[in-house]
Amino acid sequence: MTARNALSQLVDSGYAYRLKGKGTFVSFPNIERDFVKLSGFSQMLKSKGIKPSNKIIKSGIIEANKKIALLLETTIGTKVYEIVRIRYGNNIALALEYSYLPINLFEGLLKYDFEKDSLYKVIEENYNYKLKYSKQWIKITTLNKNESVVLNVKEHTPAFLLESISYDMDERVVESTLSLNIGDRTAFYTELWPNSI
Repeated sequence: MTARNALSQLVDSGYAYRLKGKGTFVSFPNIERDFVKLSGFSQMLKSKGIKPSNKIIKSGIIEANKKIALLLETTIGTKVYEIVRIRYGNNIALALEYSYLPINLFEGLLKYDFEKDSLYKVIEENYNYKLKYSKQWIKITTLNKNESVVLNVKEHTPAFLLESISYDMDERVVESTLSLNIGDRTAFYTELWPNSI
């Protein structure tokens, strides 16, 4: 009886749902990421009443390959910071995110704890690079074996690959992100306005 009451409370609170004849299942948060306002992942989740958290998979300095060099508008082989995190909402994995930043703009960046600290907040408040705008692209993909293991989902789970490049007020690239968002836990929103006549 106690377990049944606890399950009913979880269902009533939206943390679980029932399927007749099959049982009770965990409800995964379905977040709506908008392309209207430039904000960090954690800030976006908080604005929707979802508790954000992060787990660092790795962080360090690497040499930019062709893809990363293109995103950061630099040359292949340039040393850059790489920060890889699992992004959670209400303790449910939502995305695997790779962030890349130029070393020359962010001396000592890795002293910050990006499981707790917002990367965007550190960029703006600790290094004084005010973000002006971001270019973003969305592609549809599936998670490979390693990505699936990290996110604790089945291999080949559909995902959205979000690529972004963020610029400061002087049009410098200050950060680029490759974010793999689990498909059935993410939606994207934008607004289109007609050109003035």
